Amino acid sequence: MNYLIVDDNEFDRLAILHEASKFPFLNKIAVCKDGREAFESITKYKPDIVFSDIQMPGASGLEIMRTLYGKIPVTVFITSHPEFAIESYDLQIFDYILKPLDPERFAKCISRIQDFFRLRKRILDIENQEEKSEDDRYIVVKQGYEKHRLHYSDIIYLEAMKDYTKIKTLQGQSLLILETISRLLSHLPPGEFLRVHRSYAVNSGKIECIAPNKITVMGIDLPIGKSYKNLVSNIL
Repeated sequence: MNYLIVDDNEFDRLAILHEASKFPFLNKIAVCKDGREAFESITKYKPDIVFSDIQMPGASGLEIMRTLYGKIPVTVFITSHPEFAIESYDLQIFDYILKPLDPERFAKCISRIQDFFRLRKRILDIENQEEKSEDDRYIVVKQGYEKHRLHYSDIIYLEAMKDYTKIKTLQGQSLLILETISRLLSHLPPGEFLRVHRSYAVNSGKIECIAPNKITVMGIDLPIGKSYKNLVSNIL
């Protein structure tokens, strides 16, 4: 797994390098001192993992991840600022570690990353098998004690409701699933479902119109979050 470090503090860069060197399956491909270097290196090398500070010259870690949203498999923020943790969840940051870097905490993070990539490989192996017919392209979800099989093409949008997600379908169903929207999206085909707001994700095949602050799917207007405008603007 190729990793890249972004931090404007030399001591902190060395601390991450030291801890990462304990894991032979981690391969360093670049070390960046500011946001500008990071953006260029991430775009060029396409790392599997990015260990990034947040407050840096050039561009903050949050700004980098908004711009490159969805293009980095795993991002771990290593920072002295706990106040950005909630905002980082909107960007689906894999982990959030506070400085000074604790070796045991870092090792737990790496273990979780290993599990993530094992699961990701299994999913990719399935996707690389013979292409499924439309009838076979579905997800099974549970509402209360009931199980529902939903074809991907029948899903219009998802709406986050704290620990639950509402699924709106072409058949007029509004299913309430005990699963976060981020978790549910991880089970759906990447590229076919688009996060447009911290509370909404849409079936990209159902998009009819995109305006500066809203997106229309099957006649339904949904808001576009500030963090997602650049991503959404290039869809149509």
